[in-house]
Amino acid sequence: MTESPRGWGVAPSTGIPTIAFGNQKGGTGKTTATINSAAALATHGHNVLAIDMDPQADMTKGLGLGPGDDNDPSSPKNDLPNTLITDDANLLDVLVDNPRTHDTSLSEIVIEADEYDHLNFDLAPSHKDMGLARDWMDDANARLSLKLALEELVEDGYDYDFILIDCPPDLSVMTDAAFIAAQNVFLAAQTQATSRDALDDLWDQLESIEDNQQIEIAIVGLLANMYRDDGQSQKFLNAFDESFASMAPIFKLPMRVAIQRAWDNGRDIFEWEDANDQGVERDLFLEVAETMERAFDKAQVEA
Repeated sequence: MTESPRGWGVAPSTGIPTIAFGNQKGGTGKTTATINSAAALATHGHNVLAIDMDPQADMTKGLGLGPGDDNDPSSPKNDLPNTLITDDANLLDVLVDNPRTHDTSLSEIVIEADEYDHLNFDLAPSHKDMGLARDWMDDANARLSLKLALEELVEDGYDYDFILIDCPPDLSVMTDAAFIAAQNVFLAAQTQATSRDALDDLWDQLESIEDNQQIEIAIVGLLANMYRDDGQSQKFLNAFDESFASMAPIFKLPMRVAIQRAWDNGRDIFEWEDANDQGVERDLFLEVAETMERAFDKAQVEA
């Protein structure tokens, strides 16, 4: 892995700070970390694009742009469109030479924040067709597809301060494409053995990508999610410290319900309000945003 100073990011080919959130194990809080880090950066005045590379589309759903909630007629998600089933061009068309839609650019599928009152940042949503990506992205060039799409996005005049990518919970070609495009990785893990093992596998994958692509990849942070104040959590937090603390900051997010409730209602933690206090979560992700600003020498934008 790159020998960059602790927490310092790498400039990708677009020149825009780009961070892929990854862990091959599902349920680690990777998606909510992506959503709320993007929202925190937007709260600091930055123009942010989030890309949902996961065929499960949890980030798109977590922003209210998937299916509504049949069990809760009052859910804010019921008032929003389901972008996962649209017949329009989608992210798969951007990433592959789809016989149906050739030369689709990323700019054509971006949902801009001002299109919906609850969005704090732009979104390139996932789509039901993304389930085909593993079959269609079947050659070496596929790993460069997102990198090329982001370079074209810049050529089209989009000038983001940050781009955040939610990766699939695996080590597929789509995850490789995200890591190659971003060259910066934010890890998400639970303080348990399965997450620690998954991070070891991910580490090997990142080193392989660096060797094969002749690029540098930096670790810019690690979220220890669902942390409990007990011996088991502390054991694995100590293991994370031994492996990663010299490279990047480690953030501890305790097990709380506010983030899940925000996701259930299609909102980020800065948009969602209920009877519970969201201060702990908001403060943590604002700290994550500050860390990302330092990693890329970006100042908070004054209102």
